[in-house]
Formats: sequence, C-alpha cells, structure tokens
Amino acid sequence: MLKMAREYGTPLVVVDHQAIRDNYAAFRRHFPKVQAYYAVKANPEPAIVRTLYRIGASFDVASLPEFMLVYENIKALPPKDQQDFIWDKIIYANTTKPRETLEALDQYKPLVTYDNLNELKKIRQFAPHAGVVLRLRVPNTGSVVELSSKFGCDPAEAVDLVLAAFKMGLVVEGLSFHVGSQCMNFENFVQALNISASVMQESKDRGYAIKILDIGGGFPAPYHRDVQPIEALARKVNAEIDRLFPKDIQIIAEPGRFIVATAAVVIAKIVGKARRDGKTCYYINDGVYHTFSGIVFDHCQYPLQAFKKGKTEVCAVFGQTCDALDTLSLAEELPDLEIDDLVFAENIGAYSSASATWFNGFPPTRVVHINESEER
Repeated sequence: MLKMAREYGTPLVVVDHQAIRDNYAAFRRHFPKVQAYYAVKANPEPAIVRTLYRIGASFDVASLPEFMLVYENIKALPPKDQQDFIWDKIIYANTTKPRETLEALDQYKPLVTYDNLNELKKIRQFAPHAGVVLRLRVPNTGSVVELSSKFGCDPAEAVDLVLAAFKMGLVVEGLSFHVGSQCMNFENFVQALNISASVMQESKDRGYAIKILDIGGGFPAPYHRDVQPIEALARKVNAEIDRLFPKDIQIIAEPGRFIVATAAVVIAKIVGKARRDGKTCYYINDGVYHTFSGIVFDHCQYPLQAFKKGKTEVCAVFGQTCDALDTLSLAEELPDLEIDDLVFAENIGAYSSASATWFNGFPPTRVVHINESEER
C-alpha cells in the first residue's frame, strides 16, 4: 500500500478485484439457488461492473444513469466476453421512477419494481413492455439502514396489486422485498420469506402464478467480530426456500455491500495536527464528504490504522473541509503521528466513494484497481 501511495499520491482508494471475485464466489457457494444481481449503488465503478459481469453476475440498478452504466460497459467488452443483454441480466429496483426514465427504459424490456397503484399506472403508460415485480413491505428490525418506511406495499394489499397489473395488460414476473441494509437480525429474512410465500400462494389460487422471488439485499459485510458469518444466514434462508417454495421458482438477490465492502482500502495523509481539549487532533486529506461518506449516509465506521508503530492513545480525527460535520472519529486509537504520515482504513468498498462530493472544491478520492485480470 505504501508503494501505491508513493506512486499515485493520496488520498487513494485501492480496489482489489480478486477480493470481489472471492466474495461473489462465496455468495454463490452459500446460496447456490440464488442468482446475484449486484446492487450497483454500493459502488458504481465501471471496472467493478465489468468484473462482475464476466463472472456471471446480473445487476440491480436504481436510476437511468446506473442502468446505462451497466449497459454501456457490457456492450464495450470484447465480443468474447459479451452475452446477450436481456431483461434477466438487470432489474430496476427503485419503486419510484420518473416518466422520462420509464420511456427510456421501455425499449430494453427490463424488470421494474412497483409498490402502489399510481406507479403501476405510470409503468403501463410509459413502459408497457417492461416486466413488473411487486415489492412487499417486510420487517427491518435490527438492520443498520431501515428501508420499510419508504418502500413496499402492505402484504394485505399485495394480491390486489398483482391482479391490477394483469388487468392492465402487464405481466407480474415476481415479488421482491428488502430486509434492510446490513441486516443483523436474520429473522427478518425468515419472516419476509413466509410473507412472500403467502402472497404467492394466494395469487396462484386466484389464477396468477408468479415465477420470480427477489430476496433483496441486506447480506451483512464482516466489518467487525459481532457480525454473524454469511453461512449462518445461508442456512436459514436456504432452509426456508426449500420449505416454502416450489423447486422451479427463480430466486434472485441484490447483494452489494457483501460483494464490495471488503474489497477496498483507503490511504490518506495527515495534513494537520493540533491539541484540543486535552486530546490530540489529526486532520487528514479525506473525510465524510469524500471516501468516508458512509459515516454519514451509511451509519458505518471505518477504524483508522497507522503504518507507523508505537503506543497508541485516544485521539480525534477530522476531514479536510471547513465543516465541523467532517468528523471521522472523536475516539480513535493511533500512535503519535506527524504531518505527512499516512493512515489507512479497510473494508471501505461499499457506500463510500459512491456518495462522495466536491464539497469545498476537494475532488473525490482517486481510485486505483488491482487484480482486474483473473490470472494470478
């Protein structure tokens, strides 16, 4: 890492594509019946999209620019790396879409989600060739980022919304849910699968069988020791899928964080040092408006480490902007550092650079990719 910092300068994010491939393989190994639709919002780096496509991933997008990012990067691959770009390689999982987006998407015949009658009418008018997926509201208790207050229909309304879609001439391809980002309560998945099975059965009883179940995201990244391993979640989810659903159902999921969180590290430089309220304060050339934006937007912490060894003490670490919000930690443990010393944070591949800004004129942190080739 030090060599790369000297070569490229700081701040610097290093994305390891071998870690991405390993994480994707781990997901597929633990969830063998589930097709992974990578959640592009977690980290929309084009190189990540290309790597995941080459190893068989599909994609979950939430905006037209994300859709086009995936589409254009796949089409730019050499012919030998391309497959037919068809609807089952992408799902537009944002339940609210502007009419302009629907009009632009219609030619691609993608899967799009909805959770209310108004959205359904909009899809029928502006994207009549799309397949639709109904998103259910499910428990999000114990997840770091709760989503059920904003998305999903009440399960009691679900079958009526399925019937409404068919009456409009649309085809309901599937149901979807999301248990909340970084889900630490695996019972959320159990309850959501049972709710989905009930809705599917009632819909079938009323003459409309549903072929796809999208179990969303929420697969936790191992940020710290308290995070249960993915295999513990897989045992619960796989058992419920086997118990509740027919063998021919297609199961998809939208992992983002799990695939990219551990695949990146950020390196930053100490640009200021002060003593305030009896505590050493360090200022680095990155911050919450840039790579560490997950502290604000993702409720996540990224412990800093130093390359320099020595006895540590509790200190404060701030970003480089003039805003007091730009605070990384008020209780970091670091050795005594000087200006120009380097620090780093691991597991910063998800929801970090993706939400970086140009606040105060500081540009987003440079990103360098390593191990893009599968050859080792």
